[in-house]
Amino acid sequence: MTDLARRRNIANASSGYDEIRVVLYTLIHDDSKPDEVMQRLRRHAEARDWVVHEAFVDFASLESTRTDRKCWPKAERLLKDRAVQGLVARSEDELAFYRLGKDRLRNWLLELPAFAKYVGEGPQRAPADAPSGAAR
Repeated sequence: MTDLARRRNIANASSGYDEIRVVLYTLIHDDSKPDEVMQRLRRHAEARDWVVHEAFVDFASLESTRTDRKCWPKAERLLKDRAVQGLVARSEDELAFYRLGKDRLRNWLLELPAFAKYVGEGPQRAPADAPSGAAR
């Protein structure tokens, strides 16, 4: 048995799943290079022996809602349908910029259940509260 196979077997046994499938997601809102961001997310997932099921990149501002983005609904569907057990992204801010949106996202993931893993530095922290009428 190879070292990789042995590690994967240990991870599978401890998680209760035969394999952990994840979706990679990023929101490009600055001058970041999408390929480099995805490569970093993929390396992070594969280092944990997670299987990358799909990868999505959206191009929008941080303040945009997830529902207004082109690719987020695809990632959301994979999570809802349990095709994946988790999500790997650069930062929670890329998914929800304001506190209310973050709370909703966290509760939604708990209800599924699914996990989110945020890799490294992302955008600067959001203001504590959304502008009037901007619940995300």
